[in-house]
Amino acid sequence: MTFSNRAIGIAILLVTMAALVVIAGRTPAMAESPSACDVTHVVARALPAVVNITAVKVITGNGEGNGPAVDADSMVAAGNSAPAPAATEPAGPHFETFVGSGAIISPAGIIVTNKHVIQDAAVIKVTFSNHTQVAAQLIAAASLIDLAVLKVNVPEPLPTLAFGNSDSLQVGQSVIAVGNPLNLGTSVSVGVVSARGRDLMRSPFDDYIQTDASINPGNSGGPLLDCAGRIVGIDTALLSNSKVLGSIGLGFALSSNVAQFVADRLVNPGNGYAPNWVGFHLQNMTARLATIFGRPDMSGAIVTGVTPGSPAADAGIQAGDVIAGADGQELDNASGIMRYVVTRPVAQPISFLDWRDEQMSDVVVVGRPWPDMMALRANVLASPADVAQAQASGLGLHLGAKTDAAAKGASASGVLIDAVTPESQAEGMGLQPGDVIERVNGQRAATPAYVMQQLTRGSSADGDLVALLVRGKSGTRWVTLYVGRVYVAGLLAAPTLQGGFGPINDAVAGP
Repeated sequence: MTFSNRAIGIAILLVTMAALVVIAGRTPAMAESPSACDVTHVVARALPAVVNITAVKVITGNGEGNGPAVDADSMVAAGNSAPAPAATEPAGPHFETFVGSGAIISPAGIIVTNKHVIQDAAVIKVTFSNHTQVAAQLIAAASLIDLAVLKVNVPEPLPTLAFGNSDSLQVGQSVIAVGNPLNLGTSVSVGVVSARGRDLMRSPFDDYIQTDASINPGNSGGPLLDCAGRIVGIDTALLSNSKVLGSIGLGFALSSNVAQFVADRLVNPGNGYAPNWVGFHLQNMTARLATIFGRPDMSGAIVTGVTPGSPAADAGIQAGDVIAGADGQELDNASGIMRYVVTRPVAQPISFLDWRDEQMSDVVVVGRPWPDMMALRANVLASPADVAQAQASGLGLHLGAKTDAAAKGASASGVLIDAVTPESQAEGMGLQPGDVIERVNGQRAATPAYVMQQLTRGSSADGDLVALLVRGKSGTRWVTLYVGRVYVAGLLAAPTLQGGFGPINDAVAGP
């Protein structure tokens, strides 16, 4: 998605193939010095507790699923096996494969990641550092923040990652982002905390860490680490212009304190444990805003909006008010105010210092449980109807006997691809009309019927993937296609999982 800022088009892109490396274990804090950040040590200890997430998603005919838009360089993985339609004809629902990552936060197999990594998923699989792959289920996803919690069932306790205290971060402090940018493979980037408390208008209590450690499409869901190996953020977004759809040194990670707080409540839902909610949205003050609204300094946060019918609206708070503190405490910024709100007990009155028309007054607001904290399944996972339609559509390949022209320069055997469905798996994997399939899983591609038999889901295909050796204009390469059966009903974790794990991490007691 894009928006304009004067003459420059700026895009906040969800980072879709997430980080592959983070820090394992609950490492004690260490003082940082110019020589203290041993990146190789941090990365080496991370591998056992980081997972790679593969999500097979249903994408509708307009190229988008039910959730947030994702970047176009993600690996595409399914489509239609009928003859290709005209270029103007939209493809029906089809599968595409997206790659992300997550952090193991409980030995019982609980994994935290970005919600957009698994948005519209029909299949979710997790790959550990030893290359073992298992199916994953969705415990819950937040409705107002880009966070989801998954569960894998394994016989042995898993290594875990510890959350650090993101409130203790200092601007200029070293941080490490490790992941799989642009699906190139595991990569490490090192930078500093450029700013704290960034408000991207994504949730009622935004708290994003800005960093110049390179975050690109491919880092989503991966932790941002401090030099003690603790998760201080979950890499979520980047800011880029319309010409460079990659890192320009403006990456954003959801702060670990917010991520831990929300994940804990997703895992442990129940009465009395929901976050407190008042319904206003805040922005940090600036010198210009302070001048315009008559504030003597830049402390507090200005209200950008109030949800109709919310406790804040009922109390008379409105856009343009400046919240300077709560319950006698001075609060300097938006994230501090919102974290104070959400950590108060539900229904406990909060007395806000409210600045309006150059006068300060006390406004008492009685909060309510955060409404619809958990996103509905229908708004996160693919629908069974779309899955069935995508399942029936095939892979996007139409095959014919290889002609002499197609065989020129190729081996004596092979099958010609004579049409590729737009927006299909085949197109996404770079297959084109005129390419020749020479081998299927190492076996000679003798006839179109043999190739299609190997690509038939649930039939003769060995496992979920089939490898094709394809000769095209740029040479010969192996291409993998997803052919597995999809059972979306199995994606939800059993209800008995919820509320059964206790606090996910006792390293930090709340945000």
